[in-house]
Amino acid sequence: MSPLWRDEIGIYLAPHKLALTRLARGVKPRCVGEASWTNELEDDTHWSNALNALDALLGKPDWQGAVARVVVSDHWVRYAMVPFSAALSGAAERLTHARHVLTGIYGEVVSQWTVTLADSRPGQAQVACALPAGLLEELQLMLARHHIPLGSLQPQLVSAYNHWRTRLPDGGAWFVSIEQGSLAAARLGERGWDRVHSVRIGADWAVELRRLQTFGRLANAQTQEGRVYVDAPAALRIAAGASGADLVWLDEETIGESTAGRLEFLRRHQA
Repeated sequence: MSPLWRDEIGIYLAPHKLALTRLARGVKPRCVGEASWTNELEDDTHWSNALNALDALLGKPDWQGAVARVVVSDHWVRYAMVPFSAALSGAAERLTHARHVLTGIYGEVVSQWTVTLADSRPGQAQVACALPAGLLEELQLMLARHHIPLGSLQPQLVSAYNHWRTRLPDGGAWFVSIEQGSLAAARLGERGWDRVHSVRIGADWAVELRRLQTFGRLANAQTQEGRVYVDAPAALRIAAGASGADLVWLDEETIGESTAGRLEFLRRHQA
């Protein structure tokens, strides 16, 4: 069967949450299955339990015979902006430089991680993403055992940005994506991202709301920063209420009809 007509499974993988959706491909794609898992162990941030839960779900017939589109929580991802250097002559040198930049920010812990560079225009800085090599290897081996090809893998901030990009200004704003345990933010410049930050956060949404509000007020006070657009779980938006007026809360009334759209909706609304 042509990959264009093969069913697609969307997988969101996080320390405390797993969401799956399956779309039957064709002239009019339709959702034919959804599943979820929640990790009740608040201090458990390793990927083992999430992968074990995914392994159990993918062993069921409902999830066989499809291509996987995976989104990985920002809790396990590290980001950096890598300045352009005319002295670098090829992809291998640029990747080595990116690894050096990431190690300078996060330390030796990322020196053996898998690093990727986003495409950019000639002469511009690039976004580098680092992911634990162990997580990626275990995920790939699991999918291979279930005969499920890996069609794509993206970190949460990138996936969420791609989902919302038509609702975002061309520049002069911040885009923030939040999940339990992680917050990642990209500043949108005239030529794309020009800054990126990621931090670990707590489970208390009231505390994180105050953090976001402070961030929003600081950004709005500096005209070059612009507004703060927030992609966040429904629980945080509910906690914000009228007090979150300094922020632009991104949401949709209906679930999307693409794998990526449905997966983003489940990530935000799943308890």
